[in-house]
Amino acid sequence: MGSGVVECGEPAVNDKDANGEKTYLLKKKDTDGSRSCPSSIPARYVLAVMSFTGFISMYTLRMDLNIAILSINDDGNRTRTRMNMTMLKPSHNWSEGKQNVALSAFYYGYFSTQVIGGYLSGIFGGKRIMGISVLVTSLIALLTPPAIMAGYYWLVLCRVIQGLAQGLAQPCNHTIWSKWVPKDEKTKLLTFTFSGCQLGNIVATFATGYMCEATPTLKWSLVFYVFGGVGFLWSVVWLLLVHETPRLHPRITRDELEYIEENYTLTPDKLKVRPPWCKMLISPAFLAILCAQFANDWGYFALSNCLPLYMKHILKYDIKEVSHLSSLPFIVLLLVSPLAGYIADWVINRGLLTTRNSRKLMNSIGLLIPAVLMACVCFVGLNRVLIITLITLALGFTGFTMAGYTVNHLDIAPPFAGLMYSMSNTVVTSTGFIGPAVLSVLTEGHDTLSQWHIFFLITAAIFFIGGVVFLLLAEGEVKPWVYPYLQRVMTSGVKPLSEEDTIQEVQDNSDDVLIIQR
Repeated sequence: MGSGVVECGEPAVNDKDANGEKTYLLKKKDTDGSRSCPSSIPARYVLAVMSFTGFISMYTLRMDLNIAILSINDDGNRTRTRMNMTMLKPSHNWSEGKQNVALSAFYYGYFSTQVIGGYLSGIFGGKRIMGISVLVTSLIALLTPPAIMAGYYWLVLCRVIQGLAQGLAQPCNHTIWSKWVPKDEKTKLLTFTFSGCQLGNIVATFATGYMCEATPTLKWSLVFYVFGGVGFLWSVVWLLLVHETPRLHPRITRDELEYIEENYTLTPDKLKVRPPWCKMLISPAFLAILCAQFANDWGYFALSNCLPLYMKHILKYDIKEVSHLSSLPFIVLLLVSPLAGYIADWVINRGLLTTRNSRKLMNSIGLLIPAVLMACVCFVGLNRVLIITLITLALGFTGFTMAGYTVNHLDIAPPFAGLMYSMSNTVVTSTGFIGPAVLSVLTEGHDTLSQWHIFFLITAAIFFIGGVVFLLLAEGEVKPWVYPYLQRVMTSGVKPLSEEDTIQEVQDNSDDVLIIQR
């Protein structure tokens, strides 16, 4: 059987086998590692650090209210903590239902702009959209203290606007990395980037308690001024240092540019991008990502929003203790997420597991084990040590999903990764307001341990269903409906691929190739 190699726009040599079927070999990347990376700090690592710190900033701006609201809405009694520090005087007295609405208001806005963010990042570039959206979120944070003093509904409005702005930023990360990340570093760099989410949660929950108690003059206002100011500075640095593609970067070395361009997969620069909406939305692989992401985000958003209330009202911790203990799951997540990325890349690059099986393994660890742990919370009574341990491990293990569904968009459809992420994130972001709403229905007027157990069992069931669906349906290879948009193939005289073509990915010692048989 003959073959032709399509590389860098060179004409293909088309041969026929005994059955008259044409076969093509499309070279995807070099994996021989013959090109060395530059000795200075690589530009893609600078991008990784900037993205990492960007997620820290975004999540401090998102999660700051979770602890601060306990201080804002204090019950009016001055109490003393274990460190003999005086609590703040109350300035508001909102019902638990109002608190849940305020906590979920961010996600109503966040839910609304995901697809718009993915679309705009494809037109104007992820760099600009992400930088401007964080800038707006930060400015609104600086306006939050006077908004709270003006009234409850001004706070809700500020949170909705912050969600609208930050919803534009989230899909930009996938859009940018689709142009920057070499395939053999994909999991490692993306899990490092997303681990900024966990560190942002740690900073928000841990520091907020201190700032609320240690500043009797500014009280909880300092939380919003500090996080808003840091976010403003980050967005300025991001807009100055980050560049949309490697070729636009003025300081990248030739070695690194060649290394990236020879080792990344398909990007919009190599494609004539026209999203295949129907095939994308009905793809079982996309459904697998959607279910896994919904399960993970339910645990992440719903529990991170509601856990401080549980610790204060049921476990009877004070504000500073709540801030410390609420950060524990995110500390474990911060350690687990990069580790999962390194493990996944290691087993894939050494041929121990295919990309698909690696994604399934990591995602199963990240959802099925937490399902068991969350169910166990309901059988330990009011043993505070066991409860905190189980919840911490449950959320900590979800870090393995960073090497599962989180990077799977780039596996199955690299040129549309940002758009796909925005679509899936639009659906799953609803957990940020559905979770508190469910909890409010369960606990309003009867905030008891048994009602919280129902909430934890619902969470366990969602973890389990998401893990099983991904295990059954997930894929790890570029889907056939991506290849008709391969511009270099079309300009090389090779007929665009179709669903009828048999596509097989083969890995040998030097190259990844696609064998397309007609």
